[in-house]
Amino acid sequence: MADPAADPVGAPDRWARRHVVIAVVGTLLFVGLFVAAAALYPGGTWLRRAAPGHSLFANYLCDLMQERALNGAPARLGSVLARVGAVAMFVALASFYHLVARLAPRSSARGRFVRRVGLFASVVSFAVPLFPSDRFRVLHILAVVGAFAPALVASIPAAQISFRAPGATAWIKAAALVTLVAGGLDGLLYAYAYGSYAIGVITPWEIRRELEWLMPALQRVASFGLIAWVLAVAARRPAWTPSGEPSADA
Repeated sequence: MADPAADPVGAPDRWARRHVVIAVVGTLLFVGLFVAAAALYPGGTWLRRAAPGHSLFANYLCDLMQERALNGAPARLGSVLARVGAVAMFVALASFYHLVARLAPRSSARGRFVRRVGLFASVVSFAVPLFPSDRFRVLHILAVVGAFAPALVASIPAAQISFRAPGATAWIKAAALVTLVAGGLDGLLYAYAYGSYAIGVITPWEIRRELEWLMPALQRVASFGLIAWVLAVAARRPAWTPSGEPSADA
């Protein structure tokens, strides 16, 4: 029998239950702490620095991690709450990728790939709240890009598992699709915007204005999709049991 510690994809059900708890609690902490941070946010978006309060679709999540809001007002408490919430979500995502892998057959190479690359992406993502954009702009951009790349690499096969798994619900499939499409497009636009800036290409104002409207909106849609995806996967039983037999609910 394989050692569960050596191959977590074959871990006993008790480990699966722990991953469910971690995924759900971490996600709910993220939601609660970001809602609190949004309520405390003084104001300002990248298009309208004087805008009051937080805008659901015009502010980036990372705006809430800044110690100073975009309108110039201090936002230290909200920054702490948002960064703690981000850490909770990244911990939840590590368990989420493990749970997605368990929707696939036990011998699935795709499942092992998702679990391992997803874990790597989750760990790398801790750099995002560690380097808020108002204090470490370049490091923050590098952290976002560095976290997005492995997360996308893990999420594409994770979505394939979610689409094809016999036990996957319509909710899982829909959430995976929304997350992948909105998140992938947002990441590509982010890479274009900051890649152009890095190499000295001047983007016309009309295009920059559209990007500054579209990118945070896509990020928020992808976030909603991801929250739904995590919770929907956590609500499902794995495709196989510790003995390697298919689950009755799969």
